[in-house]
Amino acid sequence: SFCLKGEGLDGSFPAVIDYTPYLKFTQSSDSISSDEEELRTLGSSGSEGSTPENIGPPFITDENSWYNKCKRVEQKYRLALEQKGYLEELVRLRENQLSESVSQNKLLLQRIEDMDLAHKMEKEQLEYIIVELQDQL
Repeated sequence: SFCLKGEGLDGSFPAVIDYTPYLKFTQSSDSISSDEEELRTLGSSGSEGSTPENIGPPFITDENSWYNKCKRVEQKYRLALEQKGYLEELVRLRENQLSESVSQNKLLLQRIEDMDLAHKMEKEQLEYIIVELQDQL
C-alpha cells in the first residue's frame, strides 16, 4: 500500500519502512519445555542427596542437551542482537527527524514573529492614513 500524508512531497524526507509491528516475541512450546527442563535441572543440582553414581552416564547425554541449549540461547541472542541493531537504527532515524522538525519549527516561529511585526507596522500605517484622512475632512 502507498499512503501520502502532509504537504512535504519534495523528497527531502527519507523513505522509512517501519518494521516494529513485526518485532514480537512469541514463546514456542519448544522453548517452554526447555525452560521447564532447565528449571528441573537447576532444582535438582542444588539437592544434597546427589551421589557420584548419578553423575557418570547421564552427564554424557546431558552434554548433547547442553549443546542444544547453548545453540538455542545463541540463536535467541543473535535474534535479540539483530532486533537491537534495528531499533537503534530506528532511534537514530527518529532523532534525525526530530532535530529536523525542531529546526523547521524554529524557522516557522521566526517567520510568524516577522509576519506579526510586519502586520503591526502595516496596521500603524493604516491608522496613520485614517487619521490624516479624518483631518482632511
